[in-house]
Amino acid sequence: MTLEFEKVVPQVERMGRALAARNITLSERGAIAWEMFRALDDLDAIHARIQLARDRDAGFRGAAPLHEPVNRAYPRPDPPPLATILAADGSQVYPNTHGAALYYLTNVGVFVYHHGLDELPEQLTEPVLCYTDALLHDERGQAISNAAVNARRTVHELQVLARETWNRRGLGRPLLAISDGPLLFWVGKDVPDGRKLQDDYLAAMVHLHDAHTALQQTSGHSASTIGYVDRPTSAFIVSLVYLMSLIPDEVRAAALETNGPLEGLIDQWLMFRLLRPGERSALFVQQSPQNKRYRDRGESYEIVFFYLNVGQPHAYHLARVEMPAWVAKDPARVDEVHALLMSQCEMMWRYPYALTRADELAVVRSIERTQLDELIEIELRRNTQTVELSEKLEAKVVRHGRRRYGERPRG
Repeated sequence: MTLEFEKVVPQVERMGRALAARNITLSERGAIAWEMFRALDDLDAIHARIQLARDRDAGFRGAAPLHEPVNRAYPRPDPPPLATILAADGSQVYPNTHGAALYYLTNVGVFVYHHGLDELPEQLTEPVLCYTDALLHDERGQAISNAAVNARRTVHELQVLARETWNRRGLGRPLLAISDGPLLFWVGKDVPDGRKLQDDYLAAMVHLHDAHTALQQTSGHSASTIGYVDRPTSAFIVSLVYLMSLIPDEVRAAALETNGPLEGLIDQWLMFRLLRPGERSALFVQQSPQNKRYRDRGESYEIVFFYLNVGQPHAYHLARVEMPAWVAKDPARVDEVHALLMSQCEMMWRYPYALTRADELAVVRSIERTQLDELIEIELRRNTQTVELSEKLEAKVVRHGRRRYGERPRG
């Protein structure tokens, strides 16, 4: 069967009309939110209101400003003359119960770019093949979920990034370690070793902080760590605007379950009005139990973020840049991160060059997965193991005309 577009087209047309109607409403709410946001010029009042929400255990999950006025844009600074940028990204091959053997694979790519230097970039990959029962099943003997593989890959990414940053602590120039996605890491209940993974992730953060401390002691420079979130859909600042619109008696959990009349808006509505290309927002701390756990590990590990317009005039593009407090509380380090990210994004129009290359290194293409499956099948046969593919997979082979290893072409 193929997709019957004559049945889909009318639905697409209805979708377009519905989204247009919704956007009219959102535009009106966005204009209201913008005026409310522009009026937020009293940091003491904002901090007092957030503290009131905390005291009442109201479940506020929005943004808390660090130390800068929230309704200002901060211009692009000049980058340092020299720096080394390390970017890490990962990909995975999920377990396939229809294959010759059950396994999963994670692959982390690291790309190292030397800013201001006439040196060739460095690149490395670190694939890990996981095939033991302990890694493939939970404590009840059930097969692990794809979410568990994703979580383990994320931890592996940060561990490799931390190791490679530590190995370059003696370069005597600023280091910027970029991770793809949020720095605030948490796992769901379907991840069997979730607690250990979170501990391992925090240990990698400590390793990155150690690299920062060592570099500062030897050369006075910093090893900054960030998480780069492309096209964020968060509403942290909208939630802050809504909180500030309430009178004190209304600051209760029931009122903060949604953003009230601002529900459905995301921070993009405010940031695209505030930020011109190259500008960043104020620094904010996300209020969440996960971030509190990071702070409990030490004040240096609380996650802070700013929004950054990495686009061009008439083609705005928003990113959220997350960083630990050891970076955020040093204005010079924040300026370095801001400037180096813009320099990187200009090389790829609106996405960091080093992160783009790390993604290219990490990705496992479908043809490579096929080759890996064939290598595994060969190795199983070499070790006198019976190789049986499921009927479902055999049907796919027949349907797509793919020959198995050792099969002669017909005709």
